[in-house]
Amino acid sequence: MADVLVSTPDPDWQLIATHYETADRFDDAADAYRHASTDARLRGALAEAVGYLTRGLAQLDHATLGPNRDRLETALRLVRGRLTSAAEGYQSRTAAADYGRCLQLAGTDLRDEDLFATLAALAGYYVTRVDLRGLAQVIESLRRAAEHGRQWFVPVIEEYTGLRALLRGEFDAASAHLETAIAGLAAADMQNTSIADADWFVVSEPLVYTHSHLAVARFMHGDLIGAETEFACAAHHAERLDFPQGPYTIGYAKMLEIGMRIEAGQLDRAAVLAADLSRLGETHGFDVWRVVGATWQAAIGDSIDQSALDGQVATMTTLLRIFDASGANLFRTAYEAALGRLLMAAGRPDAARERLDSALALAQDTGMHFYDAELLRLRAQTQDDPDERGAEINSALQLARSQTAALFELRIALDDFELRGEVAADAVAEAANRIPANSAWPELARALAALSQQ
Repeated sequence: MADVLVSTPDPDWQLIATHYETADRFDDAADAYRHASTDARLRGALAEAVGYLTRGLAQLDHATLGPNRDRLETALRLVRGRLTSAAEGYQSRTAAADYGRCLQLAGTDLRDEDLFATLAALAGYYVTRVDLRGLAQVIESLRRAAEHGRQWFVPVIEEYTGLRALLRGEFDAASAHLETAIAGLAAADMQNTSIADADWFVVSEPLVYTHSHLAVARFMHGDLIGAETEFACAAHHAERLDFPQGPYTIGYAKMLEIGMRIEAGQLDRAAVLAADLSRLGETHGFDVWRVVGATWQAAIGDSIDQSALDGQVATMTTLLRIFDASGANLFRTAYEAALGRLLMAAGRPDAARERLDSALALAQDTGMHFYDAELLRLRAQTQDDPDERGAEINSALQLARSQTAALFELRIALDDFELRGEVAADAVAEAANRIPANSAWPELARALAALSQQ
C-alpha cells in the first residue's frame, strides 16, 4: 500500500510512513517521515515537523546496520537540529545531542558531505554558546573542507571569521571579514551558485546573518547611518526567504537592531521592534525570540517612578535566568549592561556593580569582549571615590581606543569630562572627530555642546 501511495501525484507522507512502519520497512518509514517533516515545515508547523523527524529516528533503531542507515540518520538529525534550533535557539540540548551524534556517524574525512554539513551546523551552535575556541576549530576544519570542491562555502567561512572577531572586540578586522563575505555571497548569487541550494543545516541564512553583524560593527565604529543601511539590507533579504529561515532571521536582525536603537536613545522605535519580535516568536513558535523580545521590552520599560523601575529590574532578572539555564551567551553582556543601568537608576549601585562584574567575568571566560568598554564605563559610575572612578574611566577609555569602539570612546570621554572638567576636553574632541557627523547620537550633541563652552 505504501509503495502504491508513493507514486500518487500528491503523496500523503505521514500515511505512507505509517504503512511502512506497519510493514516493518524501517528505512523506508524513516525516509517517509523525513518527507512528512518537510511538508509540515513548509506549512509552518514547526513542532509537527520536529515530531515527524523524531518518529523517523525511532524507526532507525530497528533498521539494518550499515552506511545507508547511518546516512539517513545523519540527514534526519541534521534537519531536527536545525528546526529545534529555530524553536529553542542554538543552545538547545536536543540540537547539541543531534549534532554530536552526527559527528560520530560522519567520521573524519573532510571530503564527506555529512561531516561537512555537521561542521556547518556546529559553527552556529558554538556561536550562540560563545564557545570561541570551539568555533575557531570548526572554522579551520571548514576552511580545509572547502578545498575539496566547496568554494561556494568560502564566504560563509569569512562570515564566521568576522563574527568571531566582532565578539572578541576586534571591530576593524570584523568589518573587513564581513565585507569580504558579503561580496562573496553576492557574487555567488549572481552566478546562481546559491548557498541556499546546498544542504544548508543552520537556520540563520548567511547573507542576512552577515549584514546584521556588519551593522553591529558599523554601530561600534559610531556609524549610525551605516548600521541602519546594513539592517535594511538584512531585512530586505530575509523577506525573500521561506520558513523557517525567513521569519527566524528577521527575528535575529531585530534582536540586534533593538539594541542599537536603545543605544541611540530611540526608545520608542526600540519598543515597537521589541513588541514585533515577541509577536514573531509567538506566531512561529520561536521561543528564543519571544524571550529576547520580552527581555528588551523590560530593558526599555517606562521608568517614571521607583515602583516601575523595581518591576523592570525584577522582570529582567527573571528573564536573564532563562539565558543562564539555556546557556545562550551570544551578545549576553549587552543585556547584563542594560540590567546594570536599571539597577543604578533604581538607586542600587552595589547590585549594579555586582551584575557588571558578573558580565565582565563572562566576557573573560568566553573571550566575548565586544561590550567590555561600556561595562567598564558603567562600573566606574558605581564608584563613590573620585580617584577610583577616574582610574576605571581611564581603563575603559584605553580599551575603547584599542578596539576602535568610537561610540563607547566618546561616552567614556564625556564621563571623564564630567569628572575632571576642562583637562578632559581634548579627549572629548578627539573621540567626537571619530564619529561620522551625520550620525544622530545623543552623545555627539552633548560633546559639541560641551566643547562649545570651552
